[in-house]
Amino acid sequence: MSYIGFVGFAMMILIMVLLVKKKVNTLFAFTVIPIIGAFLIGASVTEVCGFVKKGLNLTLEITMIMFFSLPYFSMMNDTGLFDDLVRKLMKGRCLSPAVLGVITVIVSFITELDGSVTSTFMITIPLLLPLYKRLKMDPRMLVFLCTISMVVMFNTPWNARVLRSASLIPEINNPSNFIFLKTVPLQILLAVLMIAIAWLMGKRYEKKTGYVQNSCEQADTESVLTKSELNRPHLFWFNLGLTALLIVLMSFLPIPAYFIFALGLIIGLMVNYKDLGLQNKLLAKYAGSLFPVAPAVLLSGVVAGILQESGMLAEMVESLARIIPPALGPYMHIIIGFLAVPLMLIFTNDTWYYAFVPIMAAVGEQYGVPREMVVLTLMMNMGAMISPVAQPQLYLACELGEIELADHIKFSFIPLVVINFIWVAAGMILGIYI
Repeated sequence: MSYIGFVGFAMMILIMVLLVKKKVNTLFAFTVIPIIGAFLIGASVTEVCGFVKKGLNLTLEITMIMFFSLPYFSMMNDTGLFDDLVRKLMKGRCLSPAVLGVITVIVSFITELDGSVTSTFMITIPLLLPLYKRLKMDPRMLVFLCTISMVVMFNTPWNARVLRSASLIPEINNPSNFIFLKTVPLQILLAVLMIAIAWLMGKRYEKKTGYVQNSCEQADTESVLTKSELNRPHLFWFNLGLTALLIVLMSFLPIPAYFIFALGLIIGLMVNYKDLGLQNKLLAKYAGSLFPVAPAVLLSGVVAGILQESGMLAEMVESLARIIPPALGPYMHIIIGFLAVPLMLIFTNDTWYYAFVPIMAAVGEQYGVPREMVVLTLMMNMGAMISPVAQPQLYLACELGEIELADHIKFSFIPLVVINFIWVAAGMILGIYI
């Protein structure tokens, strides 16, 4: 292994270790460490500046999408759009264990539309836990269905996972939309699969306990889905139509996605909140949702720029190519995809996307595998839904569900491995991953 390759591996391992152990923040890891690495291989100040500039150009468009998409969905959450969708879904429904399982999945779909794992947990679990208790159902089932159902919405163009993945394939036109359209068939498959799993789990409980419905159990939505002065229930259909329109326009118009979300944000603010002072206050509030994710996505370009432009990545890939058996080389992304669940127990989301996946993508290119195919295969990282390292919000989910994290992992691990296997296998069959 050359000295440049050694420095590259050392740099990436250091970034991963420091982030996993929470010794530094993401912004430090993505800027200071790679710059030090560049100087260690003898790059001049001018060269390092050039590396950084080229790297930031790779992630600028994706960051711009986040700057407008995250505030847009935060605004829609404030209007009560997602809460109203849940209310309409739950209104007047009599819930058996099987129906409750399906409702859990659908509510999780809806609440994850804004891309926030935290808000999904905060709404879905407190809303449905009393019903699970009333029907004497295992709360581990609630937390499991909630976490895995969110995965169905991970491929939306504004989701942080898609945007992280999109930043790795800047050569693709409108990469976030590319990922979304490519994975829609898998999204539909996974949605159907999750509904089926929820129904079967509920039916299994009914059979096991001899359940007989004696009364109509209904969720008390008002105790969880609280109203605020920012809610605009009278504009429900407008807000739903505007959101649907943005998705359609983003999918089919040759125009930057960030501009479409910018227009949506402007129109949404003007219609829902006519007072200029309130608009400015809301924009200031939404700015907080951008940190630290958006800056981290932007500054990940520093890592990419230095790795690529300095020659580190080429040397690292050459070293790995000598180790990997040639017969396995074209399928390494598939192998990693099948192993993603246990692997995510030792990765954070940032180290997975910005340290591990770029190296695997470069290795794949050595064997003729398009970079975007590797990124698509490794985008989902379902294992994050049992990994507190990758998804610290799991502590919140378990607390809300009144279970231990260890119980969630034990209950969910095997089903998640199976679901992930189906996801990767289906992607292969459909020609998305191979």
